[in-house]
Amino acid sequence: MKFTLLRLALFAAVFSLIYWVFGWNLWIGAGIGLVFAFAISYLFFNGLRLSASEELAARVSGRGAKRNKVADEDAAAEDAAAEAAERDEPERGGRD
Repeated sequence: MKFTLLRLALFAAVFSLIYWVFGWNLWIGAGIGLVFAFAISYLFFNGLRLSASEELAARVSGRGAKRNKVADEDAAAEDAAAEAAERDEPERGGRD
């Protein structure tokens, strides 16, 4: 979260400088702000960037495990229902 806020602050600072102080076009200011925010954060805030990517990977892997848990519970319930139906069904031998 810190990394994202820092990048947004860098973008806002460069954008406001380009757009309002120098009076350049909106799109040029936004483009230059994006490039500067990316470059500065990539070069100088490597530790924050790496921790943010680890945090994101942990969140994504945690959601996958949660989904698998729900799927496993559903499969177990279906198996139990199928086994109960097989037990309740009368035995069909060779008598027809």
